[in-house]
Amino acid sequence: MTDPKISLNKLGEYLTASPSRRRRIVQDQQDPKAFITARYSDARDAIVDFLASGMSGEEGLLSVAKQLRSDATGSDFTRQDRMASADAIENFLEAADQIELEDLIVVPAEGTSTGSMQVAGVKVSVRPDAYLKNAITGDIVGAVKLHFPKTTPLNDLSAKYVATALKVFLSEEQGAKFVDHKKCYVVDVSTQATTCAPKSYKKNMNDIAAACEEIRARWQLENG
Repeated sequence: MTDPKISLNKLGEYLTASPSRRRRIVQDQQDPKAFITARYSDARDAIVDFLASGMSGEEGLLSVAKQLRSDATGSDFTRQDRMASADAIENFLEAADQIELEDLIVVPAEGTSTGSMQVAGVKVSVRPDAYLKNAITGDIVGAVKLHFPKTTPLNDLSAKYVATALKVFLSEEQGAKFVDHKKCYVVDVSTQATTCAPKSYKKNMNDIAAACEEIRARWQLENG
C-alpha cells in the first residue's frame, strides 16, 4: 500500500469541498494522471521567469502568450495546453500588481520545488514555484505558489489554507527564520486572485491537520 500523499493545492480544495468531492480528490491522488500534472508548464515557466526579472517587461510575457497561440504543431492536447497557458499568462498579468516584491529577489524553485512536509501522517507536496529572498542576506522571506486549473479554482478560504501551509513549510522545512506572512503568496491564476498567509496560523494548521487525518483514514480504507 502506498503512503498517503496529496498536493498542497488539492489539500486547499479538499478543506472546503463537499464529501463526494473529497472522496474524488483522494482517489485522484492515489492514481494521478500524468497529463494533468504536465498541464500549464509553458505558463508556469514564463510566469516564474517574469517574476525573477522583478516583474519587468510585461511585453515580453505577452509575447510568449502570442507565440503559444500561433504554434499549431503537436497533438490536440499540446495545442489545447498551449492555448490554456496563453490564457493563464494574460490572467496572471491582471493579478501581478497584487504581488509586492519591494527589494526582494525572486529565485525560481526549479529542482527544490519537490519540497514536501508531513502533516498527520500525510505527505503534503508543497512545491513553491519561486522563493522570495532578502537581496543582501539571501534569507528566504516568502514564496509564490501558482494555481492554474479553471475547473477547480481556490476560493478565498482554501487559498488562505494553502498560503498558511506554504508559510509553515518555509519556516519548518526550509529553516527560514525571517518569513513574512505577507510575502507568502498564493495566486489563483484563473480567477486573478492573490492571497497572502494570515498572520495567525494555528487554527488553519489545526484544520489542515484534521483534514490530513481524514485523508489518511480514507486512503487506508480505499486500499483495503
